[in-house]
Amino acid sequence: MREGRLGDAGVLYDQSEADFSPANFWADDHSWVLCTDYDLWATKAAGSPALIEALLNDSDTEAVRLPRAH
Repeated sequence: MREGRLGDAGVLYDQSEADFSPANFWADDHSWVLCTDYDLWATKAAGSPALIEALLNDSDTEAVRLPRAH
């Protein structure tokens, strides 16, 4: 586990001692989470309605809303 600023996360992908790239990112305040992995077909994000709407409306991001689990 590592701690740092989200803007500096790119550096984590260039570390030769790591076997894999980072898979999960959490905000300190637990307001959002990002889950991914090298062999997944997608990255999942969870957060506030405003964050999700921003991702869905970003023309540079391919995003879909997943159905809620019951």
